[in-house]
Amino acid sequence: MIRIRTKLILYFIILVVLVNAVAFYLYSSSEQIMREYDRSFQRFLLLNEISQQTNTLVEKMNACIVEKDPAYLHEFNATNKKLRANKKRLDSEVEDKSNYVDLTNYENMLESFLDDSYIAVSAFQNNDINQYSSYFNEATDTSSYILETTMSLINQELTSYQHFYNQLSKRNYYYRLTAVLFLSAVFILCTILAIRISGGITNPIKRLSLAAKEISAGHLSGEDIKVTSKDELKLLTETFNQMRKNIIELVNEIKDKSELDKLLKELELKNLQNQINPHFLFNTLNNIAKMAYLEGAPETTRLIESVSSLLRYNLENIDKPSTLKDEINVVKDYFYIQQTRFGDRISFYTYIDESCMQVPIPRLTLQPIIENAFIHGVESKEEGGSITLSIFKKAEQIFIEVVDDGLGMGPETKTRLLNYVNGEDLHKNEQHKRSGHSTGIGVINVIKRLQLFYQEKDVVEIESELGRGTTFRLKIKGDRSCV
Repeated sequence: MIRIRTKLILYFIILVVLVNAVAFYLYSSSEQIMREYDRSFQRFLLLNEISQQTNTLVEKMNACIVEKDPAYLHEFNATNKKLRANKKRLDSEVEDKSNYVDLTNYENMLESFLDDSYIAVSAFQNNDINQYSSYFNEATDTSSYILETTMSLINQELTSYQHFYNQLSKRNYYYRLTAVLFLSAVFILCTILAIRISGGITNPIKRLSLAAKEISAGHLSGEDIKVTSKDELKLLTETFNQMRKNIIELVNEIKDKSELDKLLKELELKNLQNQINPHFLFNTLNNIAKMAYLEGAPETTRLIESVSSLLRYNLENIDKPSTLKDEINVVKDYFYIQQTRFGDRISFYTYIDESCMQVPIPRLTLQPIIENAFIHGVESKEEGGSITLSIFKKAEQIFIEVVDDGLGMGPETKTRLLNYVNGEDLHKNEQHKRSGHSTGIGVINVIKRLQLFYQEKDVVEIESELGRGTTFRLKIKGDRSCV
């Protein structure tokens, strides 16, 4: 059996090889043209550089004699050395059959000019005026001949370059034509291969798709699908045919169990009818709040609205994410209810970074923690207490701190909670003991949902001592909404 993956790999290998062959051909052709053009251009640059260095050498020779500055002598020697090096390059880069005689004379003149200029400078340093004068004039005259011969050689190069350029243009045209034909052949071949391979894959899939539509429309009967290819599609088709047979058998079984399903639905309907409709309860609380407002009881109105808001939020889908803003509003409603009950015994403070209000967080995260601080921390203190909620951002994390000055917790309780944070399970009885009064959700439940929501273990820090209160710190990820 030839697998579809093998077919595709072979197709892509052929495609890559052909494309790379075309690319290599174009690259080689381009490189050859560029090398020939570069050699021609380098000849022009070499002749031009020799001409410039000849003028420079004459200028430095005059400067050595007139200024008598050692720096000019150093520059003269350096230029002389460069010119000799360029002279050696003439044979390998410029010489050919058409300019052999002229180039030989040109090299002889350069050699004579270099020797004369060097002797002239040496004679001047030795105060040999006659020898200096003779070689100086000879070097100056030779430099003029060199410049004229350089121009003549450049003209010859320009003449030959025209012929070279015409040949280069023709060759480039043939390269382009060959590349177009090659690419066209590759395109046609790849298209044929793609049509054959794709047809072998898509045609069976189309037949399977039509059969699946018939099944989805309820037409389970039909002929088995046949595939001639020997790959994964054959196995898929055979499996599909068997699946249709299994569906027919399952439908017959479902019909036999229809009476039992009807009985179960009737029981479920009765169970739903026995439940209280939350919307009816919310509407009733809102009506009571309006009546209290009309009767001049604003505090009662505010209390009923807080209870209604808290109840509505707690009865919503707990799996649906919320935001810090909604969580904070629910906490404020909860604390308002508690302050109505306990009066000035309990104080609530908030320090919140408003820029982090839209950060996503699991629903019912803050209220169980605040409730835990209230129930196990400050509720039983006769002199009362305070709870502080702080939300701030540091680096890439958002910190939520709930601090109370209540009774605190012992080392054993604190250790069990921290062990759970690190991955150790608590006994169900302990989890139940820490459930909140109004939500039925305990601190352990909050920690677990935070770890699942953010996919991290390290989301909680706990600081507590007996008689000195507790600090419960959440660490969650920030996002672009908190800047």
